[in-house]
Amino acid sequence: MKKTTQYGRTTLSAVAGITMVVSMVATPAVAMADDAAQGAAEPVGGTEVQANSATVGSAQVTEAEVAGEFAFDQTTITPNAVIKTFFQKATQAICGASTSIAADNPLGWRLSVSGDVQNAFTATVGDLANEESVNKVMTCTCGGNPAGGRAIITADVKGIPIEALLSRAGAEPGANALTFVSADGTEMTLPLAYVIGRHAVLSYEINDEDLSASVGGNNQLWMMKTPANYFVRDVVEVVVSTEEVAPEAPGVNDEHPNSPNAGVLAGIQE
Repeated sequence: MKKTTQYGRTTLSAVAGITMVVSMVATPAVAMADDAAQGAAEPVGGTEVQANSATVGSAQVTEAEVAGEFAFDQTTITPNAVIKTFFQKATQAICGASTSIAADNPLGWRLSVSGDVQNAFTATVGDLANEESVNKVMTCTCGGNPAGGRAIITADVKGIPIEALLSRAGAEPGANALTFVSADGTEMTLPLAYVIGRHAVLSYEINDEDLSASVGGNNQLWMMKTPANYFVRDVVEVVVSTEEVAPEAPGVNDEHPNSPNAGVLAGIQE
């Protein structure tokens, strides 16, 4: 998706996931005085402004041609060593970690899908991965991470799409909630439509290594555009249910809703 924002004569274009370079030409703005408040002409930045008339140009004001480049990159992968340093030091606060972050055997981990489904099943992550595994570049960030904050990572995530699990189990029409149950008893209930719409995967590898080399644990739920404290870990069961009222989407009542994080790497060069 491409987004373009205009500020005067400066145009910034953004394309998600792609490094972008745009040229900028800036023209100094000429202020106009409020004739009711000022009642007379007064100089503004070398240009005379007259009441009850249009702005009058001055030979002292010239158009500045400032050329440069503005660029950003949303695809740079965070190394596992960096991920481990920041995300395994705060296992309860970031990425919904369970008590233990030690990995047992990620591919041998048994996962059940139950509830309002036609074909409840239990299978190992390895068996499911052989049939349904996908790779996605995704971001994990704390909802309150400030601009330039370190609680954000971008990684190559390998896992099993939640949508594939629901398809295999045959979720009943009208089902609207998913509860993810962790090995330590932690439960996280989310709207079914939200999970599917955020391309959720149950990850078992980060940057071509088991989770123990990065965020820790055996598996972890990852979703796009979602605060990381909803990324529940070590999932053993996914329960499909039909609620009278679907659960609220993650982050709705958070004090600091999740938002993109950017850092300036280089300034404009003349």
